[in-house]
Amino acid sequence: MSSQHHYRGDIQKYLSKNQDKKIPCPLCDRFDDYVLAKQGFPGVPVRNVICRRCGLIRITPRMSDHDYEKFYESDFFEYLNPYARPAYVEEIEYTTDESYETPTKKRLIPFLRDWVPSGGRVLDVGAGFGQILYLLKKEKNISYIGLEPDPYSRKIAQARIGVDLKNETVESFLTRNKEQFDFIVLDQTYEHLLYPLETLQGLAKILKPEGVIFIGVPGTMNPLIPMNLFFQIAHTFNYTSHTFDLLAKRAGLKLIKVRDPRGYPLEVLLAKAESSYSEAPESERQVGSDWREIVRIYRRKKFLNLFRGAVKRALRAVVGEKATEKIRSGFDRTIRYKY
Repeated sequence: MSSQHHYRGDIQKYLSKNQDKKIPCPLCDRFDDYVLAKQGFPGVPVRNVICRRCGLIRITPRMSDHDYEKFYESDFFEYLNPYARPAYVEEIEYTTDESYETPTKKRLIPFLRDWVPSGGRVLDVGAGFGQILYLLKKEKNISYIGLEPDPYSRKIAQARIGVDLKNETVESFLTRNKEQFDFIVLDQTYEHLLYPLETLQGLAKILKPEGVIFIGVPGTMNPLIPMNLFFQIAHTFNYTSHTFDLLAKRAGLKLIKVRDPRGYPLEVLLAKAESSYSEAPESERQVGSDWREIVRIYRRKKFLNLFRGAVKRALRAVVGEKATEKIRSGFDRTIRYKY
């Protein structure tokens, strides 16, 4: 049995047990939806819809909160890609190497550094292996709190780069935290949240008056990115700069910068509504406001996904499953860090 079939079976146990929680659009509080997809990665039934009012994409119905908690504790990495962890660990090996530019060093830190005050207090939600905190500590002498529920990631962060992360979810952290932060990071985390509006409202309360929140998610508006990066049970919501603009306003924030409204990943900066920062140009904030355009993009993605699937099957027949997955992972990383 191939590894793909193995982790498909693991995920099926969650879907067959409980996938009956119907979720209204958190921005519109309605079920005015168009069905984008009824199947998700890797071939399991996941129903993704787009709100006809605001363009927010979400899974409905979805698993229970309890089952999501168990999924992240035990099955997430194998579900995502059984060969992914070694590649991420390899990047950690290079994080401390001055002569080597990891994608985080090359692409992300230059975008963040001007918004992080020297000696500032930083919160990283879903810190992974801690490389963002390590590099900001080195460049900006920050103090920090990193939240990472995955025990393997916390172990690697401590052992390889000396970053201590807390075994805690953002939801539990917000119930007890009394601090305020200069900078809050959610890099490839926000699309996993079950209650994005409530969480953003909680983060807004612990942001300093001139503090900034960074969010990086998969970029919905790029037609070249494969569909399986969106339609998976781990991605409960998918976003555009328009939906971030709406979320920000509902949370008492404003969207002050969009790195590339049609790019991958989509990266935005938010600040308090009353802060001194100017809003991002309206032309950037409105990308994704027409849900019909998003539907057209996803139809093109579906065609490209079928083509990629045919290529992958051909590769698997020639070089085998493991080599095919390594090729696929390398290609996806090339797209992700294309600029």
